[in-house]
Amino acid sequence: MKSTYSGPIVIGGVGGSGTRVIAELLQMLGVFIGNDLNESLDNLAFTLLFKRKAWYSRNCYNEPQLNRGLSIIEKAMTFERKFTFQEYLFIFKAMTVMSIKGHNREKAGNGRWSLVRAKNIIMAPNNENAIYQAWGWKEPNSHLILPTLTSFFCDLKYIHCIRSGLDMAFSPNQQQLYNWGSLFNVHPSEPGINIHEAAFRYWVEANRQAIETGKKLGPAKFLLLNYDQLCENPETGVKSIIDFLGLNADEHMIAKMISLPEKPATTNRYRNNDVSWLSQEDAYFMKTLGFETH
Repeated sequence: MKSTYSGPIVIGGVGGSGTRVIAELLQMLGVFIGNDLNESLDNLAFTLLFKRKAWYSRNCYNEPQLNRGLSIIEKAMTFERKFTFQEYLFIFKAMTVMSIKGHNREKAGNGRWSLVRAKNIIMAPNNENAIYQAWGWKEPNSHLILPTLTSFFCDLKYIHCIRSGLDMAFSPNQQQLYNWGSLFNVHPSEPGINIHEAAFRYWVEANRQAIETGKKLGPAKFLLLNYDQLCENPETGVKSIIDFLGLNADEHMIAKMISLPEKPATTNRYRNNDVSWLSQEDAYFMKTLGFETH
């Protein structure tokens, strides 16, 4: 892959935060986000290696293990493919566990899925002669390892997407809550718990952690992107993304990018539901991020 950009550009956020549209914008800019993608443009190598509930819960602070996974992704994405024995072993273990347990409570990704992912990492389709402005990936769960990403990749550019926490509380996409809620002291499977309140609590804690890390990184490496505001004012939002990345885009390309973000039909769905459980502290946190609570 020919690129003068050392990268990577990484897109993360709580599931359903608009990351797919941001990935599409990056593709339009000539950013290589991988060959093995699903319909949501998630990089499935990352999913295989990191979206393993039991493994990640044990290794969330194990930097050597996390770094090994990132090294594999970097080599696969840049077509280096010179994996070490330990890296091959890492891929094999991830494949084996995923084939049995999958990557969510419905066991999605079990069976042959993991074998295909491992094969695509080791024998990725060869487009190393293609020319890109940059490389990176989109996988919402990337926010979990943001501190490790920043230490492993000195030229990291990370985009963290957010949508209204109240809208997200009523989203059917709660994979992250069930996978990682316990890491943030949120336990959605406890009897009698209000699942929407639990989803909101996860949204608060996960985003707060990412934002705190982002403050340490500074605006050159971390972009907090309010997806709702992007849809309201796509011209400003798109230009902020281009400026943050420092990539080239002519006026025709910018116009195409501006036409992509559309206000989701689910915007303000919380207004049709009971949110009396919302605390003043949490309402204030939402307002600091530019979201309404009424």
